[in-house]
Amino acid sequence: MYKLYYAPGACSMAIHVALNECSQPVQLEKIDIRAPRPPEFLKINPRGQVPVLVEDGAVLREGAAILIHVLEKHQNPLLPKSGPARDAALEWLMFCNATLHPAYSRCFFLMRNAKDEAAKEHLLGVAMAMVDKLWAEVEDRLGAHAFLAGDEITIADILMTVIANWGDHLPARPAIGPHTRKLLQTVIARPAYKKALETEKVEYKAAA
Repeated sequence: MYKLYYAPGACSMAIHVALNECSQPVQLEKIDIRAPRPPEFLKINPRGQVPVLVEDGAVLREGAAILIHVLEKHQNPLLPKSGPARDAALEWLMFCNATLHPAYSRCFFLMRNAKDEAAKEHLLGVAMAMVDKLWAEVEDRLGAHAFLAGDEITIADILMTVIANWGDHLPARPAIGPHTRKLLQTVIARPAYKKALETEKVEYKAAA
């Protein structure tokens, strides 16, 4: 059985959803990311970050790598096997993992660490403008396609949906457009996503 170290509603939720989509049982280990990490967790991941997936003693610590591993092992259509469909799915997965997620992380870092209020306000304004710019790119993409990678849902849509729900933790809610909200509503209606929300006790607000 898989063991997933997670924080409720964090990017680890995408892996939780993927495991549900693949009908894989999972032992969940909750980590409070606002508190000092337990020493036993730091032995597994010295970075102190979630997600971490443990499988038969093997440890994976990067979210995108974990998602690819799970979906390839269990042959799920959320990650196409080959061709342009796979290329698009991977591109948009990496957009969510390496562009959209860090844009939010910069905001969170400034909110926690910037001491000078004037500088903090300015830098947060710049960081929030980038978040809105990325959501505008997503909205433009979804004006021409049902999902990020094209006509079929992929794991990129799952991870994006998770990230979209972080808006309440920012100084202002990001500008998420109607095409994007429609996609979010579609994704959170999936049984695998509903199950993860219920298990992690997370309220989904971004699709409203």
